[in-house]
Parts: sequence; structure tokens; C-alpha cells
Amino acid sequence: ADKEHVIEALRRAKFKFPGRQKIHISKKWGFTKFNADEFEDMVAEKRLIPDGCGVKYIPNRGPLDKWRALHS
Repeated sequence: ADKEHVIEALRRAKFKFPGRQKIHISKKWGFTKFNADEFEDMVAEKRLIPDGCGVKYIPNRGPLDKWRALHS
């Protein structure tokens, strides 16, 4: 429901700017580099930690103490 309203608002805003403006619907989650379909699974697995308007990626490599602290 919100998606249609956003697209219509951006379509109307195009007339305020000179030149050709395109509306692109992203597959990414917010301002992150991760796809929306994978994002929630990665947060549930604690692979992504919310950090302001973005997220921090936690790789599988690194010290075990850090991993244990995160998954305890």
C-alpha cells in the first residue's frame, strides 16, 4: 500500500526538476548493501547488527570469544 503512494509522490516530484528523472525500485533493504529477502534471515542468525540507519556485517571468521559473546 505504501509503495504505490511513494511511487506517485516521486512521479509528481519529477516535474519540479529539469531533465529526465527515473524512479528505480531497489531490491536492497533501506540504506544497506543487502537484499531485502536475505536481510531478515541474516539478522535472525546474528550475521547483521543494527547500527544507526545501517547495519554491521559480522563474518564467520575471527576470534571464537567474539562469536561466543555475540551468541550467548
